[in-house]
Amino acid sequence: MQANDILDVQIRSMNEEANQLFSIQIQQGQALQVGTQNGGDLYYLTGYPVSEEGAITLPYIGEVFVKGQTLQDAIKLIDVEVAKYFKNYFLQVKLGGIRFSTLGEFNRSGKHVILQNQATIYEAIAVSGDLSMLAKRDEVKLIRQYPGGTKIHTINLLDQSIISSPYYFIQPNDVLYAEPMPQKSWGIGITGAQTFSTIVSTLSASLALTLSIISLNQ
Repeated sequence: MQANDILDVQIRSMNEEANQLFSIQIQQGQALQVGTQNGGDLYYLTGYPVSEEGAITLPYIGEVFVKGQTLQDAIKLIDVEVAKYFKNYFLQVKLGGIRFSTLGEFNRSGKHVILQNQATIYEAIAVSGDLSMLAKRDEVKLIRQYPGGTKIHTINLLDQSIISSPYYFIQPNDVLYAEPMPQKSWGIGITGAQTFSTIVSTLSASLALTLSIISLNQ
């Protein structure tokens, strides 16, 4: 877990007062499902965000520090705190979606949310509308946050070994940047045929201009 992650925490017990507090979150979630289906972020409004100090604040229970923990470890920590207040209860904790951003040569770049506990880099690309034809698929930049700071990794999507790399699964707050191929700045086309056609057209225009100048000087 890291700052700005969101956890979906559901607690059901014999304590009706506590149940009502957590039911507010459930009711809000049900009311917002339509907005989520149209691109909204359900858990941003109903989940529990991890603060900069590393804690989530639960109704009735208070702060639980989860920063730097895996999801399974966070569940254990929350369970310990819940057990202090309830004898018989049901606890469910999920990651409230994976939030990430895509920049550059994506067909639908921007901020995205995948409502899963785990997602691959290929799923992230699919959610972003796939890469454009001009994207450099062998040099995609992954900007990832770590406890010690932010690091930039270069990923080759054409290399099958990515499946066993630590970058195969995206993490919350990851940023993917797809650099354009040189053809984009040169403006000579995307495919080989387009490039050839552009070069031929340019040479033809230059030749025609040269002949016109020669004719005028004669």
